[in-house]
Amino acid sequence: MKRAFVLRTAAVTAALAAGAAAWIAYLALHDYTEEFRERKGRLAGVRLEGRANEGPGNRYWLTLTSDNGFRAACGLLTPRQTGGRSPAVVLLGGKATGKYAVDFAMGVEDVFIVAPDYPYEPRAEYSLTDLIGDIPAIRRALLDMVPSVMLVLDYLCSRSDVDTTRIVLLGYSFGAPLVPCVIAHDRRPAVGAMVYGAGDLRSLIRHNVRRYEGPLISEFAATAGGILLHPLEPMRYADRIAPVPLLMINGTADEQIPRENVERLFAAAREPKELHWIESRHVNPRDPELTRQIIDTLRARLTASGFLRDAVRE
Repeated sequence: MKRAFVLRTAAVTAALAAGAAAWIAYLALHDYTEEFRERKGRLAGVRLEGRANEGPGNRYWLTLTSDNGFRAACGLLTPRQTGGRSPAVVLLGGKATGKYAVDFAMGVEDVFIVAPDYPYEPRAEYSLTDLIGDIPAIRRALLDMVPSVMLVLDYLCSRSDVDTTRIVLLGYSFGAPLVPCVIAHDRRPAVGAMVYGAGDLRSLIRHNVRRYEGPLISEFAATAGGILLHPLEPMRYADRIAPVPLLMINGTADEQIPRENVERLFAAAREPKELHWIESRHVNPRDPELTRQIIDTLRARLTASGFLRDAVRE
């Protein structure tokens, strides 16, 4: 009896292990291009809702709907002055900003900025049970950011006042790791910019969870997150960004993004690429001095490279 129980247990364990290995292999090898495109569908509806306008540009809430019902909620900033065609920035902000990222554009003129929202509302705080229960929704929301950006690109390309040869895909903090995946699946951005981001999601998750939790929880979160988010892993797509130029800006004292992760991703990417360091901790959009320094660096590099052609001015 005992021997039979042991054999059954071993068989079940082996079957589960084989199933897990097969699933991990599927995530590692599967090409998500068609799935992302099917999820996006075709742009079928555009709804604009005006907002109070403070500072440069006109601000709106933008809702894009595809022919299959997929939706992308966004913040939109348009130039006050019309006439001609302006460059555009698709902005992937931090997890706490989402579509509100357009509100932190300082000293930016004559540029369209669209910030897709993350289709998941984070809890104020998490228990381990909450985190495990929310994993499917979190994964779906993060994967949906790729077709959301693709739908935004459809929208920008439909506008006659947007210069579609000068679209910048810019991700910072939480949004930065999405940039390589999006560009690998959609070549319309003229440049990809990662601000305070890096590659190797598993070690990034471990590093950040370990700041608050013990080694057991941090390792569990890292392993689970690394597997579930492998379709978005920046290292997976680093060598597929080129020939689109990659611009990386990172902080020398970033407590959330280890330098080795930054350098590993940069080394894996092919030319053309640039890496610039700013003496700072992790990016905080509510830090106006750091935000100004980042925007000035972006503006200088993109203008020098010809992508903005002095379209962004004080």
